Amino acid sequence: MELSSAIDSGWGIQVVRRIELEASHPVLRIQTEYRKLRGSPVKVAIWTITQMQEPERLCMLLDPQSKLAGSYVHLLAPEPAELRIQGSVLSFTRHRRAFTKIGSDGSSLAWIGASCVVRIDVDPMPGNYTDGGCHTEIYTNPDPLPYVELETLGPLTHMSVGDRIQQRATYTVTRRRTHNLMDEEQRAFNSQT
Repeated sequence: MELSSAIDSGWGIQVVRRIELEASHPVLRIQTEYRKLRGSPVKVAIWTITQMQEPERLCMLLDPQSKLAGSYVHLLAPEPAELRIQGSVLSFTRHRRAFTKIGSDGSSLAWIGASCVVRIDVDPMPGNYTDGGCHTEIYTNPDPLPYVELETLGPLTHMSVGDRIQQRATYTVTRRRTHNLMDEEQRAFNSQT
């Protein structure tokens, strides 16, 4: 399936999304393309936001070769609720009283619900990234709107008329196999289907 936006009047960019479901596995791939069709040159990045209901736990796989101090950055204060790092997995819960957001230069995120896990992987690309070099970010919204956003970013790119940039994200859904959240966090990044 392909979805195309109108041409944005301010940026002169059309967004085209190609959505593909695997026939035999619970995997969804979304290819996002920006097409610069009119106007002056601009500097942009593909930024995909997946908004979901509150999970039991949110996870971010930290890059062992990270260029960020501590392998992640706080983009909004305060710190996310119940933040912990176990090996290369950073995890936390939604803060009920404050807006929070953290980012990393890793390329995988996971949403752990009561019965399933949704993993999002983005294909990293070379280049300069916004927010201090983040490839992935997680935002949590306070009460009374209990939702979260898992975000993937592409590199900042100068675009002139005729230019195109792309980014692919893969969404994989698996069943929860354990009630132990720490075990489930590790498993989320060790299996593909």
